[in-house]
Amino acid sequence: MKNMKKLSICLFLVLFGFSAPSFADHLLKKSKEESLIFHKQRMNELPNNAHAIWKNYKNEIIKKANSPKVLKDNSKPNKKLKKIIKKSDLLSVLYFNGNEIEVNEISSKKMKDTDLIYSMSMAKSYVGYLLGHAVCDGYIKSLDDPIDKYLSETKGTLYEGVSLRNLSNMSAGDAFYFQEKGYKAESPKSYAIPLLVRGIPIVEFIKKTEKKYQKKQTFDYSNIQTDIVANALDKNIPGGIGKYMQIKVSERAGNTEDMLFFRDNNNWAILFAFLYSSRMDYLKFGKLIYDDWKSDSCISNYLKEVLNKSVVVPPGASADDYTRYSAFFWTGNKSLKFKHLRLQGHGGQTMIINFDTGAVLSIHSIREDYNFSKVKKIVLKKLIK
Repeated sequence: MKNMKKLSICLFLVLFGFSAPSFADHLLKKSKEESLIFHKQRMNELPNNAHAIWKNYKNEIIKKANSPKVLKDNSKPNKKLKKIIKKSDLLSVLYFNGNEIEVNEISSKKMKDTDLIYSMSMAKSYVGYLLGHAVCDGYIKSLDDPIDKYLSETKGTLYEGVSLRNLSNMSAGDAFYFQEKGYKAESPKSYAIPLLVRGIPIVEFIKKTEKKYQKKQTFDYSNIQTDIVANALDKNIPGGIGKYMQIKVSERAGNTEDMLFFRDNNNWAILFAFLYSSRMDYLKFGKLIYDDWKSDSCISNYLKEVLNKSVVVPPGASADDYTRYSAFFWTGNKSLKFKHLRLQGHGGQTMIINFDTGAVLSIHSIREDYNFSKVKKIVLKKLIK
């Protein structure tokens, strides 16, 4: 039994290594054939198929929009991107120039246009976005309210008194208990492995913490902070966070496919990673954020506050020179000469939103084994216009 347990954890590590951008991509040492197998398992072996990895999950479906939208597509075949996709595990590149899709390349042998692709840590930004709507709708009175006002399970723990703002800025001061330094082995500071493999409920991780071990509330990336905020929303919004996501994201963006996320055996939402959505619907989410940004509305003010009140990311804690973080979004890349937010996930899942033009770049891959600078030369120079 002990060997089987170790085998299960090892399988999880190679299939589901993910999290902060500073982590190594655990699939890089695998062959292309092996990486494709892992990709197909991530894509297809969801809870309904009773795969052992998912046995501790419940899944929640977020229905597609009643009136799906189709973005105008004026793209032409891009030979340079096709070559990169053919030689690597890059799956999809979409570039929306603010008016229409200008680049649309997909690895048709590895995924279909309607497949639900795993978000990895891009899911965190969905939580940050919904947090803004919850403030605008009055379910959350203020970002500066303490989390225990909305999630009673945090009372008497390290998180008691920590503001929703600091939690969504990855600044809860919980590094004594949770440090995201990789998943080569389970340690007393692990979150993802015991949660996902052994089915330990989220609330048990919260309850083990003690206030006296809280560190300074500055940026320190840990997955549990997203799930704490997500469940504060889930318990204070009528119908829960899934229904809210359908109203605020799926319906408004005009999603053409369903979305999916998981819940633990206490019915707590797991949203630090593994939200599933189609490539086009991810792109629509980026466009929705821009549309909200330029609107004269409460959510526009929230998104602007996200940029204005971002926190400093220590050197080495981010890939690609994103130097600031706010509401589960990355920002502060000085090479991008425009206001921007980035959604970022393990293995090359990324989305960059240009608030000056409405341009959105959305990329998905099995692992980041391609030269991203080449993709920049082909696509990002258009984003920078």
